[in-house]
Amino acid sequence: MLDRLIGMIERHAGSMAEELKEKLVNDPTTSSYKSLDERTIYDNIFEVYSRLGHWLLKDSEKGEVRTHYSNIGAQRFEQGFPLDELIQALVVTKRHIWDTVLHRGIMTTAKELDSAIDFITYLNRFFDMAIYYTTLGYYEMLVIQNKD
Repeated sequence: MLDRLIGMIERHAGSMAEELKEKLVNDPTTSSYKSLDERTIYDNIFEVYSRLGHWLLKDSEKGEVRTHYSNIGAQRFEQGFPLDELIQALVVTKRHIWDTVLHRGIMTTAKELDSAIDFITYLNRFFDMAIYYTTLGYYEMLVIQNKD
């Protein structure tokens, strides 16, 4: 069942990325995203959604998560994004994934609900790390800038 939930997200990565892109661009709490090219926003979201299974289950050392999100934090710092908007974007992304799972209504048995709990646990761990490494990358750029 866990594989079904992850597979559903990966199969719908394109439409979900489009939905989330619109949310980020139109939400006043993530207004800096309006300054990015919409294709860049879409591609970044699509990468997460289309590789969710790998990122949740196979990147056991979370090395790719560390690298990817540290780089995102550094890039967004250089682009002048406020840190609170980066964190909000990650929270909205996690919420969008979970809302999609709930909306599709594929959890009807006790076993499926248990798998959904496993899924949300993996999802929370992933986004906790994404928030941490994004903040770390952002902070490292701030320290470098303040040294100059």
